[in-house]
Amino acid sequence: MSDELDKKDIEILKRLKNDSRTPMGVIGDQIGISKATVSRRVARLEDENIIKNYSMNIDLSGMGIMKSLVSIQVMGGVSTVIDYLKEYEEIGTVYKTFGDHNLVCEVYTHNVDELYEMIQNKILKIMSIRNVEVDVLIGDVTLHENADIKLYEKGE
Repeated sequence: MSDELDKKDIEILKRLKNDSRTPMGVIGDQIGISKATVSRRVARLEDENIIKNYSMNIDLSGMGIMKSLVSIQVMGGVSTVIDYLKEYEEIGTVYKTFGDHNLVCEVYTHNVDELYEMIQNKILKIMSIRNVEVDVLIGDVTLHENADIKLYEKGE
């Protein structure tokens, strides 16, 4: 991995994070470098695993899907619990955390009843789980676009 990203790398990351389909030539024009240079830099950022993947933002509510965060306290090893959670297709991402909970899961259901059933009949049946807390996500508001990248810039 690079020791440090330069200003052009940062600008490329900002633009791709806002819209990963932005053409390399457009990014180059915006930041004053050639399309080929942007492509080489993006390839290097991918090789260094700074850019891990490209994704899109889907309006789940328009599809009738509800997203919730289920925070789990685990007694013992979290790896075993994660292995059990892998069996449930309703769970997207599991985050290992430090704090009141050991794991936070993104859970997708059609409604609160399905979520409750999943928690009661699946998650709480796993032996090592001590406590579960649920937050149903009803919307989001971006306060500071690229806050993560801007934090990196401040550290330079």
